[in-house]
Amino acid sequence: MEHYKKKQSRYYDDKCGPNELRITGTGKAYDLCTRAMHKLKESPLEGVVISASGAHVTKAVTVVELIKKKLSGVMQATEIRWARVEDVWEPDQQELDSLKVTRHIPAISLHLTMQTT
Repeated sequence: MEHYKKKQSRYYDDKCGPNELRITGTGKAYDLCTRAMHKLKESPLEGVVISASGAHVTKAVTVVELIKKKLSGVMQATEIRWARVEDVWEPDQQELDSLKVTRHIPAISLHLTMQTT
């Protein structure tokens, strides 16, 4: 791959809903935890969905564990899946063809709701 440069990456996953918090590389776990708890308190029956993919899965699990530690009565449903990423590579030399590489990376969605008593 030394004669190629990555032109673009396209991430194929579900669209982000109104009560979904997508974890990325930016943001501290404590700040994300605060935002997620605020959304959870706004709509306790609908809950909040925390999702992440790739290297950010561990941060999503950490945020959920912090929320469950701070709030009592939180129920969790976990969905583990693969997300598809397509990379397009352009050649440096004209005699080479462009490449399209499909990768599958791990992804997680954690649905949190408050227990009704």
